[in-house]
Amino acid sequence: MTRLELRLSPFLGVPTNSWGGVGEARLEHYFRAPFMVGLELAPLAVVASGDGPGALAQARVHGAYVNDYFAIGLGLGGQLQRFGRSGLSVAPTLRLGALDGLHLSLEYAYTRAPNRYTGQPSTGFSDVLATLAVPLTRRLSLELDGGLALQAWAYTTIGLRHRLVGDGGPGTWFISGAFGGAWLTDRGGCNYTADLASPCSGSAVSFGPTISVGLERRF
Repeated sequence: MTRLELRLSPFLGVPTNSWGGVGEARLEHYFRAPFMVGLELAPLAVVASGDGPGALAQARVHGAYVNDYFAIGLGLGGQLQRFGRSGLSVAPTLRLGALDGLHLSLEYAYTRAPNRYTGQPSTGFSDVLATLAVPLTRRLSLELDGGLALQAWAYTTIGLRHRLVGDGGPGTWFISGAFGGAWLTDRGGCNYTADLASPCSGSAVSFGPTISVGLERRF
């Protein structure tokens, strides 16, 4: 089975003339053996204010051992940041519970990138993404979704996920909707050590309420 999942949470910022959005995209292939390989863009965050638009993204190749009630894997790729410094991204993943039932999914990301102040390579924790799904009926689930990063972005939503057609295998469609809030910053802090006339320039910050939409297709 191949699984394609897209999710987007746009918002208009509370600060005047600002906006942003957080999204995820995953393409995963599940083999008959208990393994999965895929590509993921998680998260993709875009924000605009101040000196123009900023962007943060982590793109990885992902592999995992999976069964009906458990999955553990690892993603490897890159981190991209417009106002910051790009680098390597490594992300362990874990799912406890059934994919279409009660489950908790976690993804921790670690990055290796030049320090924004010194330029020296450094390795450390980057962000965490989490999803808790609670079935309400055979076709409908309650979902709590959120993320937090040291690059100063965070979001959380609560909503519903509905199986439109199919039995969970190829040919199945899911749709989801949620509401919550998001706060995005692409290098919002001031760099007073830099040789700049305006040490706080080159940043984009926005926050506000968001409505999230998602779509999943299985082949």
